[in-house]
Amino acid sequence: MNEEKKDSSTSVADQVEKSVKEKSDKAENFVRGALDSFEDFVFQLITIRPKDYSPRDFTPTRDFTPTRDFTPTKSLNKEDK
Repeated sequence: MNEEKKDSSTSVADQVEKSVKEKSDKAENFVRGALDSFEDFVFQLITIRPKDYSPRDFTPTRDFTPTRDFTPTKSLNKEDK
């Protein structure tokens, strides 16, 4: 009886190991396929970008100085209360 128990436990362990290996292989293939697709996408983006791209200088269209004073009117210290 003890020998039967060992056989069944190793059988279950073998099945689990086989299942894990299959899932691992499927996951690896999926990730490799996704990386290949991403690599193709990046190469397509590189080929359609303008060759002589030069960034434009940023010149603001309006004055960005604050229109009001942003200093707090109430004291935030607990001692002043």
